[in-house]
Amino acid sequence: MTIVAVIPAFNEEIAIGSVIARAKQHVDEVLVIDDGSADSTSRVAELMGATVIRHEQNSGKGTALRTAFRWAQHKQVDILVTLDADGQHCPDEIPQIIEPILWKQADIVNGARFLKGHTVSVPRYRRLGQEILTHATNMTANVKLNDSQSGFRAFAKETFGVFKFNNAGMGVESEMIHDAAAAGFTVTEVPITCRYDVEGSTFNPVKHGFSVLNSIINQFQRKHPLLYFGVPGLICLLGGIGFGFWTIYGYTVINSFWIGKALLSMTFIIVGIFGLFSGLILNSLALFVNDIKKSG
Repeated sequence: MTIVAVIPAFNEEIAIGSVIARAKQHVDEVLVIDDGSADSTSRVAELMGATVIRHEQNSGKGTALRTAFRWAQHKQVDILVTLDADGQHCPDEIPQIIEPILWKQADIVNGARFLKGHTVSVPRYRRLGQEILTHATNMTANVKLNDSQSGFRAFAKETFGVFKFNNAGMGVESEMIHDAAAAGFTVTEVPITCRYDVEGSTFNPVKHGFSVLNSIINQFQRKHPLLYFGVPGLICLLGGIGFGFWTIYGYTVINSFWIGKALLSMTFIIVGIFGLFSGLILNSLALFVNDIKKSG
């Protein structure tokens, strides 16, 4: 059985050597995807004995993982473990990450920082953002995870081909959960530790959070078009009807024609009808495509 640790990296020359050295103790090979680094990330990784694939320009974590999974399919790797290059994750926890796969208890194992009874010191603003993103991911993918944004995961070889990697950036973490759930794979969680005092390149947490949330919303739109368009459309339609009755009341009882409310009523009704019909049409198309996939 071949176990490979994958480390997507961008300007991580400070910490990546240590991460590789510790990961090599638990896997057969370490693969580093240097996503267009301007520093010595690739050189350090090669000196530490890692296999390095270098992107000419920075394309995002999703693109780096796509390269890694395609490489793993070609090399017929049995288990792929992903972890961050900045030292936040503890490579010594790799054995517990892969254990459920070894025992055929799961197809994918998600390292979770917030499991009940397991505490990790996380800055409060980060924890709040992660909770929001996890709830959004769970709702979209119809799963129950405690930490949807963990980059410390293990994947059985049967799952490699199911991931689409449409999201080139950090939203790939939620996208992969969605793809795995849609394909019917079993996802379980194990507790992990995580450090927030490490040096290295970091993403702006606010920008990162909104980017991931936008990705989740797009996934929800594709999976539940009737809810995404239909519910807001129904709300607008009811609001427009409400303004319409208000306008009629003003004209018949107070003998005053409220042009503003009349225009609002027309606008809300038109937008509402458009939203409802868009949701119905897109939902019918989604069901049609799913039927084709099942029959094909």
